[in-house]
Amino acid sequence: MSRPRHVQTLLLVALTAACSAQTGGTPIPATSAPPTTATSHQADPNALRTVQPCTLLPTAAIKTLGVTGQPTPSATSKTRQCEWKAAGYTIAVVIYDTAGINDVKTDREIEYLPIGTHDGARYLTRTSACAIAIDVTPTSRVDVQATGDHPDDLCAPALEAAKQVEPAVP
Repeated sequence: MSRPRHVQTLLLVALTAACSAQTGGTPIPATSAPPTTATSHQADPNALRTVQPCTLLPTAAIKTLGVTGQPTPSATSKTRQCEWKAAGYTIAVVIYDTAGINDVKTDREIEYLPIGTHDGARYLTRTSACAIAIDVTPTSRVDVQATGDHPDDLCAPALEAAKQVEPAVP
């Protein structure tokens, strides 16, 4: 028994109408894509081992940022850092020898952006800081953090300091 021709035509039209080159809905941009904007670095995995964080922020930047007093170095089992006091906030340069830019831990949005010739990421830490991470290798990075009462307002000085630190980062 054969089907009437008009049934076959309707079936064919229904099937082809379901296949479309367009997808319905509203596109939403990704907010946590891996960095791809700056030049990829092929730094030695041990490149940061001998770098001292207190030497990365140039004297000119210290004056521009309104830093007062001497730098204070410190270290944990995972980081080495140096802090400077400024008017109403603290600037820190933090070296992560075993954590790359993709290892950033935050419960807030991460914005990927170029920092000089390096890939970078801007994020708010869990400890009232705005941080700018500078990618060195897949397993190492340098963060420049501005810590104070209003971390959202500290991203501008953190970014300015990061731009000053970046040329010295391998």
